[in-house]
Amino acid sequence: MFAEYSVPEIDRILTDDENIIIVRAANNHLIELKNIIYPEIHEKVKTSSIKTFPGFCVKQENFSYKVTIQSTEDLLSLLLMTPHYWKIKPEGIENLKKFEFLEVTISIEIDLLKRQK
Repeated sequence: MFAEYSVPEIDRILTDDENIIIVRAANNHLIELKNIIYPEIHEKVKTSSIKTFPGFCVKQENFSYKVTIQSTEDLLSLLLMTPHYWKIKPEGIENLKKFEFLEVTISIEIDLLKRQK
């Protein structure tokens, strides 16, 4: 999940009867956390679309829901599981430590790829 991928490499290793599932964070994934730890959010332009996967049949699904993280310790643990931990300034961590709980959005995009026949 959330790992980088290479369409040419998928094309090279995927046989005709195999599928691959790609799971990506959507734009609003953990948006509430980002709003706390960053002074300004710069949204990445999504480059994934059916055109990204030529020669493959793609089924796309999007899922979004909210969960409440119920302690500062769990919020910091969540932060440690993201690449944001390595990008933010110390002030971002200090801002997050002020929260005893936080409702966050989980938003993911899932693609199921199989070769077109």
